Amino acid sequence: MTADQARRWIILASLMITGIQIVFLFICPAIGFPLEYSKCLDLLQIITPVFLGYLGSAVHFVFMNPAPTVTVDNKYFGPLVKGPIIIYACAMLAAFATFGYSNRSGAPIGNAMTVANLSTSVSVSLGILAATTGVIVSYLFTGNRPQNPTAGTADASKTS
Repeated sequence: MTADQARRWIILASLMITGIQIVFLFICPAIGFPLEYSKCLDLLQIITPVFLGYLGSAVHFVFMNPAPTVTVDNKYFGPLVKGPIIIYACAMLAAFATFGYSNRSGAPIGNAMTVANLSTSVSVSLGILAATTGVIVSYLFTGNRPQNPTAGTADASKTS
């Protein structure tokens, strides 16, 4: 995967995921999904900033001239770009499906996923993006290598 392919993947995935989540959370109470509008908006406040941040970085990149040159190790790059987004999408589908199914009418009392559990599931799902995709996006769209917080520590200890 090249840097341009990765940028395209992140942009398209972010647009699709953002659009699907917004539409679903806007209409789910009206179509009988067991979630109140206020809770849908609460979930949108958790979810959308992450993907809007990715898209904002992409918009900034589009207007840079010249675009930064980015070199990557292609052997590991593709799975690190696509994997977290795919895991996020699968986890979110599982969380919403579980919430909907466990809160359906006729479900056994006491076994339902709560809104707090759903919010935690959303946060955990976003965590993988924060740990991986956030760093990749910052590098792909700015050209600045991520800083290593331990860089120089070994050298500093040798000089004392």
